[in-house]
Order: sequence, then C-alpha cells, then structure tokens
Amino acid sequence: MVAHLCSFLGAALLGVVLALALCATLVPRLMGLQSYAIVSGSMEPTLPVGGLVYAEPFSAEELVPGDIAVFWRNGDVVIHRVEENDPEARELITRGDANDGVDAHPALYDNVIGRAMGCVPAIGYFILALGSLPGKFVLGWIVLMGAALTIIGTVISNLARH
Repeated sequence: MVAHLCSFLGAALLGVVLALALCATLVPRLMGLQSYAIVSGSMEPTLPVGGLVYAEPFSAEELVPGDIAVFWRNGDVVIHRVEENDPEARELITRGDANDGVDAHPALYDNVIGRAMGCVPAIGYFILALGSLPGKFVLGWIVLMGAALTIIGTVISNLARH
C-alpha cells in the first residue's frame, strides 16, 4: 500500500510539472506562438493579472480595431487593444481595456510582435516564478521529490516481493 502511494504521488508530481511545461510553453511554441505573462491590470478583466497570453505572429498592417496587439515599448512587451490603425504613420493607437483613454504613445509598426490569441488564467504566475532563482529551486525540489517518491515506491515494492 505504501509503495503504491509513494509511486503514485511521485508520478503525479512529475506529471503535473511535465504537463504544465508542455502545455504552457512547448506546445504553443511548436505552433508558432509566443507566450507572455500578464503583470499589470491594464487589460482586466479580459486579460487578468497572472494570465499567460499566447500571441501569433501577425502583420501590424492587418491589425484592426478590437484586435489585441502585442508589441515592444521602451524595452517592455505591452499587450493592449487596437483602437485605430494608421498605415500612413505606420503606427497603432492602443488602449488598455481598464484604462480611461488611449495610450500616450502609439505602437510603431516595427515594434509589433503579433496578435494575442488567448489567455490561460493564473499560469503566468507559474512561468514568472520559474524565471526567478527561488522559483527554480522550488521546481527543482518538486522534481527531486517526485523522482524520490517514485524510486522509494519501486524499492519498497521490490523488497515486498522478496
């Protein structure tokens, strides 16, 4: 009984970590999408803080009002809704859904990464945590504990057979 419980818990820990890694990062990248964690409330409730947004490469010229653009501004990735597309000036007028007015600075076409495709709530916290040293330690600890529990379960099971 203890052997099965240890093996199950170990496999479950490893499975959860693997599933999160695959679903949150690897599979979207294979589909040509980039992921970005939401760190401000400017797009709430559409894109909640802690959510993970997936962006597809998309031409700035083709973005229309209502689309959610992903672009660089002052070294940061910004995800805001397109209010107006000005092809002559080669810029987008954008606004965060939770903001009263349009952004003070337009998004230049050359800085557009793409168009937001969807958001998975809360998983962005996990991704952000992995970028920090404490987050990497916790992830390493979870993987080690999962592996240790699986090994312990196997050893106990083998000893019980003899």
